[in-house]
Amino acid sequence: MNRLIDVTEELIEQNEAMFHYYEERMEHAKDRDYFFETVKPFADKVKALADEWFSLASEWVLKEQPVYLHQKQLEDTHENITIASVTCFQPDTKEKRFKEMNQSIHYVLRSLESAWKEKESRG
Repeated sequence: MNRLIDVTEELIEQNEAMFHYYEERMEHAKDRDYFFETVKPFADKVKALADEWFSLASEWVLKEQPVYLHQKQLEDTHENITIASVTCFQPDTKEKRFKEMNQSIHYVLRSLESAWKEKESRG
């Protein structure tokens, strides 16, 4: 299950990168090459990580049943990650909505990481 934490930490980094891309999105709005060189590879990488994370996290939550983490949160977070990995590049993305989604993703990823570490410390 260490892979779950590795993927979770990688998604936390990618979530931070999404925020960075969001802040710079207007600079590249009309650059066609940017889509194929940056947007698509980034979204594909995040999707692959999110899919792996969802599978590992679902299995762990089902087995360990942490108090403050539920399957629906994992499903919503998986969906939000895949949406945010694309909308962070779109110039018409609403700031408030994007920031709230980004914070929500961060919260669930950190909650899972914290719950996992707590279970590990108990043995």
